[in-house]
Amino acid sequence: MTHVVVVTLTTTFLLLALDKSGELRGPRPVYVPPVKAAAAPATAVDPDKGKQPPHNDTVDDLPEGKGREVTFYTCTACHGVALIKAQGLTRDLWDSSIDLMIEKHRMPAPKPQERAEVLDYLAEQFPPRRRTRGGDNPFLR
Repeated sequence: MTHVVVVTLTTTFLLLALDKSGELRGPRPVYVPPVKAAAAPATAVDPDKGKQPPHNDTVDDLPEGKGREVTFYTCTACHGVALIKAQGLTRDLWDSSIDLMIEKHRMPAPKPQERAEVLDYLAEQFPPRRRTRGGDNPFLR
């Protein structure tokens, strides 16, 4: 009986050691981004990065204000203006939203000065909405 316990424990520890070192698993998969096909030229092109936005929005679709162009080219590289307009956040929540996009969606981190300008613009133009009598439920208005 003692031999069975010793052999079982030895085997268990050996398997755990091999698993930790990666010997029992194959190589981890590596993400390879898909190759994009050549697209027709678009009218709205980011002059700084030379990329075409995935929509037909223009800078004029955002309200006037300091930082509008930087915000447009930073945000619309991935999504349209409608998503920005649908939000109503505090400056801290806008900042957290940018952090989330950097971490989860591989957004390139903007330079600190550009980030501050974007945050100032978003907080000024798209602040939290006033609560109504029915709270946030639009059907109780």
